Amino acid sequence: MNKIAHLILPLSLISTGALAENNNETAPVTEEQASDTIVVRSAPTSQSMGTQIIDADKIANRPTGNGTVTELLKYNPNVRFANDSNSSLNPGEIAPENVSFHGEKFYNNNFMIDGLSNNNTINPGANGGDLTASPDGYSPTDLPAGGAQSFWINAELIDTVDVYDSNVSAKYGDFTGGVVDARLKDPSLDRASGKVSWRTTRNAWTSYHIDSNKKEDFEAATAFYNQPKFTKNFYSATFNQPLNDSAGFIFSYNRQQSTIPQYHTNMEKWTDQERLSETYLLKGTWFADNGDILRLTGMYSPHESTYYKIDTKNGGFTNHGGGWRTNLEWEHYATWGKLTSLAGYQHEQNKIEQESNIYQNWWRYRDANDFVSDVIDWGSSVPSKTGSQTAYLGGYGDYGTEKTTTTLKQDAELNAFSALGVTHQIDAGWQVDMFDARYRRFDDVLLSRGTATLSPGVVCQPGDAWCIDGEQYIKSRTLYPERSVKGSYTNYAIYLQDSMNFKRVELTPGVRLQYDDYLKNTTLAPRLAGSLDVFGDKRTRLFGGANRYYGQNMLAYKLRSGIGSYYIQTRKNAQSPWETGELRSLGTQYDVSDLKTPYSDEISLGLSQRVLDTVWTMKWVNRKGRDQFGRETVTDANGDRFYVLTNNAKTEGNTWSLSAEPVSPYHFSMADISWSLGASISDNKSSSQTYYDTSDRDDQMVIFDNKLMQRADMDALDFNTPWNAFVNVNTWIPALNLNWNQSLTYTSGYEGYTTETVTCPDGGPGCGSYTGDATRYSKTKYKDYFTWDWRFAWRQPTFENQSLELTVDVLNVLDNVIEATQSSSATSSTLTYKTGRQFWLGVAYSW
Repeated sequence: MNKIAHLILPLSLISTGALAENNNETAPVTEEQASDTIVVRSAPTSQSMGTQIIDADKIANRPTGNGTVTELLKYNPNVRFANDSNSSLNPGEIAPENVSFHGEKFYNNNFMIDGLSNNNTINPGANGGDLTASPDGYSPTDLPAGGAQSFWINAELIDTVDVYDSNVSAKYGDFTGGVVDARLKDPSLDRASGKVSWRTTRNAWTSYHIDSNKKEDFEAATAFYNQPKFTKNFYSATFNQPLNDSAGFIFSYNRQQSTIPQYHTNMEKWTDQERLSETYLLKGTWFADNGDILRLTGMYSPHESTYYKIDTKNGGFTNHGGGWRTNLEWEHYATWGKLTSLAGYQHEQNKIEQESNIYQNWWRYRDANDFVSDVIDWGSSVPSKTGSQTAYLGGYGDYGTEKTTTTLKQDAELNAFSALGVTHQIDAGWQVDMFDARYRRFDDVLLSRGTATLSPGVVCQPGDAWCIDGEQYIKSRTLYPERSVKGSYTNYAIYLQDSMNFKRVELTPGVRLQYDDYLKNTTLAPRLAGSLDVFGDKRTRLFGGANRYYGQNMLAYKLRSGIGSYYIQTRKNAQSPWETGELRSLGTQYDVSDLKTPYSDEISLGLSQRVLDTVWTMKWVNRKGRDQFGRETVTDANGDRFYVLTNNAKTEGNTWSLSAEPVSPYHFSMADISWSLGASISDNKSSSQTYYDTSDRDDQMVIFDNKLMQRADMDALDFNTPWNAFVNVNTWIPALNLNWNQSLTYTSGYEGYTTETVTCPDGGPGCGSYTGDATRYSKTKYKDYFTWDWRFAWRQPTFENQSLELTVDVLNVLDNVIEATQSSSATSSTLTYKTGRQFWLGVAYSW
């Protein structure tokens, strides 16, 4: 097969699909019918009903904010976003949002880029995945996280995104939620081309909705997560260069930058927080004469976030993430089918760099003689009379994690063949992932314990950074020693599946076998999906499946060993030497020798019906997550308490979804219009309410909705929107070169909860005859809400193949006030809202 034949092949498949549509013989459609491409390569119908394919045109047309990969999932009815996403408190952030499929944990998805993992498996669930209100860097014992995705690539670089939420092929593993497989753009061999662009927004273009109880604090901008001021500027440049009629390369650079001013009241100064994400991409493609395709890709994609501890001198720190990767992909076409081979290597890090490796609490004071220190000249304001105020100095040094991954894999797709009246299409493959990870604290870190001792007559030893002559000295401190912890493991996987067709019945059994030498578990994940063409005309299809998915390992448990160990150093006075006590531990153990690999069992059932020129799909998916990671407290023979890792967490989710779209856009004299709609109802339960490293024993008692139950039977407290619906309409007006995309979304108000600890049986309603402690959850009902988003894209041709494009995104067009979360105390309650109306302006030039 030569190069021309290879290029004709996909075109012939597409035209075959078009002919089928004209004859009411439609190919199976994806789950999000409205905005997705039809799956053309004889994908099993039942699997394609759990697949969403978003192509570059859909990505370019949709209303867009930060342009993250997860933002593309807003119109997938099987996905839920965190309740506090898009908060009005912090619109300056650029990190990807967290998402949950069918009630599974947000860190249990499998994100991929060009077939390689984009999962941050070091510590993705840290702080409940919140990189905004709880970033790493406020403790010397943090195991830096960085979110669920290692590389924060922008959607502008993506050609297609395949999203699998149910009946997932045995080809995919290492997830219990969903699979998001992004393919980066390939070079075009037609001609030399390129594009440069700029998008921007800022606080002046954003409408804020802030609780009156919090407004004063918010506008003061003293906390890093209160962002009344910000400016975002996104830049991109792409250069496409053919080398000849069979080879070419593409180079892209994408930069997302946000500046967020923060005010330090006591120090009377502003500092600029920074958020920065960059991607450098170089990708080459060669079409061999025999029809084979070779792709060589190199990508460097770092990101960083700079924070400042409030009113702390030299208290800034920067969280670094991302890294680089390279991969070689070979598609070989043979008489028996297609073989895709992939070899990849990537290096990623999550490193925290602080301005100092010494953190101290000093006094800024005025004594009886009206003396005020000129050494400690920051911190709290100078006391007006005899007294003292605290002054903080320094940070926790440099520490971080890094991981390298070497991946080798092959996927074989055999040509369809018939045997005994049954048509078979077999897919098989194998994969080996070799992981090496390391945690490092680069230097000793010293923290003062308590505050300094005031002593006007103190005389310091030469070079003593813990003493100020004639003022004060520190006599107790904590030493966290320099440390390096390494961990590595290898994961092996093979899979096989056979899509069988007999008359109107399609059945796709499959199996995925995996072994890793970390947990030393061998897992066997059966997959089964099937469909029935009810009347034989491909208009009415029943489909369903029963599948098991096994999750990925968390390297956090290999790297945490001893990173919280410390010494206490004391001295009697400023002239005395430091005395070091015995090594102490924070009391966290992570023995994984008996752990099982977390898994999720799925049952699905659905109906796809063609009505005139539209396809409607209804689906039910049940997920039961078992053996998920949690922790519990144990007490040893000496009375010391420890946390140990267990498999005691579980989840359960039910999702009912409906989606529809026309087979093809409507063509009118003035415009082309396409539309889609979707709706879903979800009911999720979770025993580990925040993330894998929290106290989440199933046997802990709670009073939920005034009913006594075990924690395992609670409803999920996040990603728990009961139901939502959306309509997306895209209008292309050729005469004006104008595209207008609008999305209207309705979301039902979910239920939030405030908590308190009670002692039963006298703890109020719900205790019954139970005796002991329980956590009471008091319900808060949030309001239903609509959001209406627009994107205008106007393109003006200039010269030959060149054009100028202007884009305007208007998010939350009606500026609706949307409740997000609530925090309560004994005396007050504060609501957090989602961001109001926001404008984005973009300009691009293409050639």
